[in-house]
Amino acid sequence: MECLSYPFEKLPFSNLFCDYIRQSEKLSSFYNGHPFDDEQVIKAAGSYDFRGDRNRSADALLSFNKKFDAPEITISQIEKLRDPESLAVVTGQQLTLYGGPLFTAYKTLTAIIYAKKWQKLLGRPIIPVFWMADEDHDYEEAGEIGLLNDDTWEKLALPNGKSGKPVGRELLGKSYTAFEAKLLKMFPESDFSNELIADIKKFYSEDDTFRDAFGRWFLHLFARHGIILAGSDDPDIKKLTFEPMLNAAENHSELFNQLDSQSSDLEKFGYNRQALVQDSNLFFIDPKNGRLKLEHEGGKWFSGNGLIWDNDELLNEIRQYPEKFSPNVFIRPLMQDRLLPSIAYVSGPGELAYYGQMKKTYEWMQQPMPIMIPRFSATLIEPAIDRIMKEVPFEMHEYSGRIEGLESRFLHRTADFDVEGIFKKWHDQARTITDASKGQISQIDPTLEASADKAGTIFENELENLKKKVYRSIKKKKSIQINRIIRIKENLYPGGSLQERQIAMIFYMNKYGPDLWDRLLVTLADELPDSHKLVRL
Repeated sequence: MECLSYPFEKLPFSNLFCDYIRQSEKLSSFYNGHPFDDEQVIKAAGSYDFRGDRNRSADALLSFNKKFDAPEITISQIEKLRDPESLAVVTGQQLTLYGGPLFTAYKTLTAIIYAKKWQKLLGRPIIPVFWMADEDHDYEEAGEIGLLNDDTWEKLALPNGKSGKPVGRELLGKSYTAFEAKLLKMFPESDFSNELIADIKKFYSEDDTFRDAFGRWFLHLFARHGIILAGSDDPDIKKLTFEPMLNAAENHSELFNQLDSQSSDLEKFGYNRQALVQDSNLFFIDPKNGRLKLEHEGGKWFSGNGLIWDNDELLNEIRQYPEKFSPNVFIRPLMQDRLLPSIAYVSGPGELAYYGQMKKTYEWMQQPMPIMIPRFSATLIEPAIDRIMKEVPFEMHEYSGRIEGLESRFLHRTADFDVEGIFKKWHDQARTITDASKGQISQIDPTLEASADKAGTIFENELENLKKKVYRSIKKKKSIQINRIIRIKENLYPGGSLQERQIAMIFYMNKYGPDLWDRLLVTLADELPDSHKLVRL
């Protein structure tokens, strides 16, 4: 593999993300140190004060990971968390099928790389952790994957069987078998297909929940690199982490003010709020109706299914039955950091933005905010695509444009003649002659001036039609290159978005082997996630 860097600024990444990568001083008050500065990392680690109970956390994580047939290396990694010197580098994602799109693998590899890097830097045990977002209820996102089928992007989705429950609890269901059969037919046959298909059938079936299948699959792929799993939809873990939910209910107005104030400060610097700040940051998990947003009004809390609590009643309910409640995007990180000694969190651009809304909240809840590590961002370039990219005069970012625009620019850049120049000169000369002749005609008969002007317009239109015919002729001669442009665009920007967000991990595993992530880990180990990576396979 060969890894080349490409500027984030040329790609569709937010100003906040690009400024964070550049270590812009104006963002320093929104985050707790920067991952590219070793001195700041050493300082943050030296002052880190974990508020949880390490032994109870380790016990809960052992029970949690054993549910996914955790191997011995996972157990060993969890035991290290009992050490008061140990820290964690955490990342996480929705429980998408087979690990979901490529960026999930990039997040995981980033956490593994930085855990090893900082363990050497700090001389302390650093454990990479993948937090399964097992309480999310976005069934549509979890139940679909994107693939390239003959260089055309296609999305394959499970029929909507959602019940409203957290997706982690949803069964893949009877429709999964037909979904899997359709998926496997789309796989191009390779030397690795049989092994991958066997693994898919081993870890995924219609009787599995999204969480069970994802957890076993993920440990199969990454446990060898020391990663462990965590999640909040677990009674033992909820008992250890419910305090931020309790605080969010008890002091909901103060929490709103903290989040809103920090969000307003971001806006003063020209950045947008990533997540909406609301008066309530909790959900209630109803056995029949699923995950319901809690609303607050007039000193009462409403779940949307007829349940009503006053403040004291809700607080008592959270204390006694924390597993009935679920955090939103702002409370989940705080619960995560009660379970884990999180020195850092590996984030995508969106997560980085909403963490930027939270520093005051971390301080208010007296918890250390993790250092935010941007995940590696990459585009995998297959050998066949790499070869034809060298034949086309476009940079990677230009392929994000519409195919019609790419074709037009290609024809203009590669024409043997200056077509635009030829027709501009012709048009200008025709306009000069028309204007002069129109004046003479007007002198002969003023009523014919409009007809003369119309004749000139007709001639100009004919010139435009002729120019289009010339371009069509050139396009026909260059059809091979144009087809290459279409193919490259579909590989780099499938569905109009960066490859890492659209193509499933398993697509490239089928073509290049289940050990693809092991090899990519080696390739990225000495890189910084300070630019987009073009990885030649």
